[in-house]
Amino acid sequence: MVSEDVRERIVSYIRHQAAKPPEALAALVADSQGRLIEVVSACDEVAASRSPGPDEWSMRELVRHVIAGERGVATLVEGLARSQRPAGEHRTGSMADDAPYDALLSELRATNERMLAAIRALPADADLVATAAHPFFGELNCKEWAAFQRVHDEDHIQHARKIAGGA
Repeated sequence: MVSEDVRERIVSYIRHQAAKPPEALAALVADSQGRLIEVVSACDEVAASRSPGPDEWSMRELVRHVIAGERGVATLVEGLARSQRPAGEHRTGSMADDAPYDALLSELRATNERMLAAIRALPADADLVATAAHPFFGELNCKEWAAFQRVHDEDHIQHARKIAGGA
């Protein structure tokens, strides 16, 4: 999906950001969350359900993906910090159930808050050895997963803008 060069730059960025204290990391994630909310909130119910093209996500589908993914990342951040590796396969990007678009946006905001709470609650002695595999970026520890959330949000800000422009 991404070239090896791009993958390496993203992993380097994730590791650099993960070296920051939890509050600084939370501020980075809060910034990208806010910008994503701004873009996805500009759609109404009808526009959010429209796909910009065949085999492309609607804004509704994108928001469901972001909610499901962020829930998974928050769970990984919380668990890995306490040396709890996920049992079996963990899914960070599956779709959530259908709901009115306004309800999805409220759910996204609540999920954002949970993610920020997980980052801010990282203990000073968080386990940075325990990891879980990301399908593109390899093994990530709790702080690296937190930094990944910013990368994920940034990717979906661009995706949401494309959907908004084409729907």
